[in-house]
Amino acid sequence: MSKLFPLLTDKMEYLFRDIFNSLGTLPVEQRAFLFGLPGEEDMEWVLGTARYITLEYIKYAFDYNDPEYSLRHFRKGNNDTDDERMRQSRIIETVLKYKKREIDLSGGELPPDHKYANISMDGIESKLKGYRLTEMNYFEHQNIHDLDIIKAIFLNRIGSAKKISNARFQEIFDQYDMFIEEIIEKSKNNDEDMVFYSIAFFTLEWHYAIELFYYIACIMEENDIQEINRSNLILLFGDVEIESMFSGWVTTHSRMIKERLFFANCLFDKETPLSVKEELVSLIKEIIALVVYYKESLHSINDMKYIDWFRTESNISDWASFFRYYDVFSIWGKKEWTPRRIQNMRKLFQMTSLEKL
Repeated sequence: MSKLFPLLTDKMEYLFRDIFNSLGTLPVEQRAFLFGLPGEEDMEWVLGTARYITLEYIKYAFDYNDPEYSLRHFRKGNNDTDDERMRQSRIIETVLKYKKREIDLSGGELPPDHKYANISMDGIESKLKGYRLTEMNYFEHQNIHDLDIIKAIFLNRIGSAKKISNARFQEIFDQYDMFIEEIIEKSKNNDEDMVFYSIAFFTLEWHYAIELFYYIACIMEENDIQEINRSNLILLFGDVEIESMFSGWVTTHSRMIKERLFFANCLFDKETPLSVKEELVSLIKEIIALVVYYKESLHSINDMKYIDWFRTESNISDWASFFRYYDVFSIWGKKEWTPRRIQNMRKLFQMTSLEKL
């Protein structure tokens, strides 16, 4: 069998082809709605859907295999002093407070044993157990504490010129761009770093939509757009509840970080007819619902969940080859600012602040 995707390992190409081919077995009506009539399918969009499903499968497999450690594990190689231990504890407590606030404001509830359910270390039992984090959890927590843009979003300050001046606004985005440049370089070190930092960037963009918002802010500036449809914006990155024509109600996160830039260009362009926008909204909803089906309901021949079959059949070298093929960093670019662009960015963050979701 000839190799269609040279950047993929043989195993990854086999798995990717299997996901791609499985899309051709969907019911005819669903397949026609998503990709076009038989014989007239948009094969690039079929490929795009297969790529995104594969990314979700890799994220699941990575999380499944990412073990938890005590904070002492992450201090190895550093000075394990009382000051350092106290500093790390303060970072974790601050981040967990932000996370718990985020979950509370969005109306969610946490099970008692969830890692964010109890942010107190006052009791003896909690002190003995201590904080336990995965490598990715620890990385995320350090970023939330260290990156000023993330703190500004968490504290709902980014939308206010009184709280963050335009000059300071540019400074914190410059800091963010420098950080992304650094992790892009680190991702080139080896397979492990390629996977880790690709997923780290995916997670940052999924949660905070910085590249998406900048892209939309530019569209708004270039087309002199004052307001955009908030529901359509939330559909591209928020927590969504969707009634699918083919699979019923689903509740999930919308996090197609590469594909949504194409959607945004159509949804927020003044020249796009309303009927086309409405059709595109329906298509986005069905794609999101399809990915949920692939993650939660689709089973392989041996009755194992398809996503678990993928996890057992692939490894980190396979995932790294996929990220070299499906470059998540390609959506990032250094930001250039004008007063109007900053104003648009503030408006987008105001529209999607937790208090309003």
